Amino acid sequence: MKNIVFFGAPDKSHLLLTLGKLLVAAGQKVLLVDSTLAQSVQGYLPLSGERPSAYVTEFEGLDVSAGFITFTQLDRYMKQSEGKWPDYDVMLLDTDHTEFVKGRDLSTFTHCVWCNSLEKLALQKNAKLMQRLCLAESAAQPLPFLKLLYPSVQATITEAYIDSQIASNPIQWLNPVFRIPFDERDISTKIDNQHHCRIDVKKLSGAYIRTVLSMSKQLFDLDERTVKTAWKRVRRDRRGT
Repeated sequence: MKNIVFFGAPDKSHLLLTLGKLLVAAGQKVLLVDSTLAQSVQGYLPLSGERPSAYVTEFEGLDVSAGFITFTQLDRYMKQSEGKWPDYDVMLLDTDHTEFVKGRDLSTFTHCVWCNSLEKLALQKNAKLMQRLCLAESAAQPLPFLKLLYPSVQATITEAYIDSQIASNPIQWLNPVFRIPFDERDISTKIDNQHHCRIDVKKLSGAYIRTVLSMSKQLFDLDERTVKTAWKRVRRDRRGT
């Protein structure tokens, strides 16, 4: 199983749901784990008065886990409800704290993605998060990370300044750097998908789509043809409409 962790303060729920839906269209069995403090993924799920505070539910063809702060909690739930862990191909983990995954565990992940925005509070939260990971004590050599800037905007604050906030940590930054420019079409699509409880991608901006396709190839080792075919299926999907 490929396990990809997305660290950081920015809201990543819509992006990870979109990636998850593409993976499903490519024939993958996917688990998306929202272990953020905000639990933003719940904004896309249909309302239900029957769900417990922590649960795993099917949405848009993938399994979505919400309400679990630690891996132990999720592991116990899976074994009690399913008897064992289902045979997932990919786990996407969204987190902004160090309770679910510790710095010493990062070497076991297929990829680690560091998610940032230029907002001051997000930068401060991410700097504190990096400190709590204690990478210097957890790894004998620099750990490889990919970077995602979301949203990417024109500002006097530079990406070099972002890097300087965590420059003292033993990290090997990998290429490419993923950037999703701010676009009103993406915000509108995100809001529509929340209220309609679906992931409809047809009105996303070209830059957003290109980033999703690039991430799919880089993170999940999917070839160009597989990604393009899967994306066509995602665009045609009428689920939830």
